[in-house]
Amino acid sequence: MFKLNILLFIYVVPSFAVSTSELKCEVCCRLVELIQKNVSSVDPSRVVQVLNFRLDENGNNPSNIVPLSRSQIYLSEVMDSVCKQMSDYVRATFKENGTLTVMPLVLDGKMNPLMSEVDVIQDSDLNKSLEYYCDDIVDDIADDIYKIMKSENNKNVVDAICTDTVNLCPIKKNRVEL
Repeated sequence: MFKLNILLFIYVVPSFAVSTSELKCEVCCRLVELIQKNVSSVDPSRVVQVLNFRLDENGNNPSNIVPLSRSQIYLSEVMDSVCKQMSDYVRATFKENGTLTVMPLVLDGKMNPLMSEVDVIQDSDLNKSLEYYCDDIVDDIADDIYKIMKSENNKNVVDAICTDTVNLCPIKKNRVEL
């Protein structure tokens, strides 16, 4: 088994007050991006049969065939596990403008290329609050996530959920998609 040991030298910014609303916005954005990544990784040919629990006029139990990635069962499993991935994320500010971001340390097995552009914020709770905020958001918006993710015509799911639906992010915020 190949074991990769990475020695990281990260410039860490001393802890400073971060707006909770700004942090929740960033966590929401990363949450939705992670859900989208999981949904897009599923083979589109995989489908499930979804039964309707009401009988039609002939006494039959009608069913629909839906893509697995858009089924409530699959989305529920994703949302149950997605927040655990936040343990690999850090709070940081962009050196250029001081904008807060929540970002993964590693992307595709390599150091995140944005690490040279940010200052990591030292966090006394070792970023456990990111997972807590993520779980809190999932609990609050699970039904909205199901509805929006099931509709395939949504172009910007992050804005649809984090800005339009739950109002965690300001309307005109320039976000960096990670």
